[in-house]
Amino acid sequence: MTFTPIMFARHSQLDAPQSNMLQADNNSVVIDFSGTEAIPFLTAILGLDLNKLTASGLGLKGTLDGDLNSTYSFALYYFSETAFRFVLHSDASAQLQSLICEQQLRYDIEFVVRSDLAVLTLGGEQAFDTLIDAFKLTPGLRLSNATSCYGAQSGEVFITAIDKQSQQYFQLVAKAPELAKWQATLQQHGFDLTLAEVA
Repeated sequence: MTFTPIMFARHSQLDAPQSNMLQADNNSVVIDFSGTEAIPFLTAILGLDLNKLTASGLGLKGTLDGDLNSTYSFALYYFSETAFRFVLHSDASAQLQSLICEQQLRYDIEFVVRSDLAVLTLGGEQAFDTLIDAFKLTPGLRLSNATSCYGAQSGEVFITAIDKQSQQYFQLVAKAPELAKWQATLQQHGFDLTLAEVA
């Protein structure tokens, strides 16, 4: 049997938050987006430069209001030329869904709001190493641009590396029962659950 390593990434120029923390992102929404004209839509309507998204899991930060740190910012992950995933705040989700619905007659695009998925944010100096060990990931990819992000699927969990407020954070996206198990595991590893909003 051959072993296929699951590559994972982190930003090379971002600092990690000093304290190890976990936060349930109750305002986060996951939207799976697809269609034969997904790239033309994302380029023309959202103004995104997708040229650097050449491998599954690579992503970028974008915004619907010009501010990458507002509740209208989003992370977009590339799976193929016809399949993408948005992870975004509920404010941005409502606006994005409206925009897609307006454009569905012009573009061959579809979306599914993944109400079955929940999001947990992880940060701290031990976050990267803990994820590598817990999920049996292979480190090796470095993101040099703060607007880049990366996601990898490990078992039932989609794990991401993302810049938030110029610091390195990671997000776990999975069904709520699976995420609850990982939350308990990470708390045992010294990650404190916080209620503070990480924008």
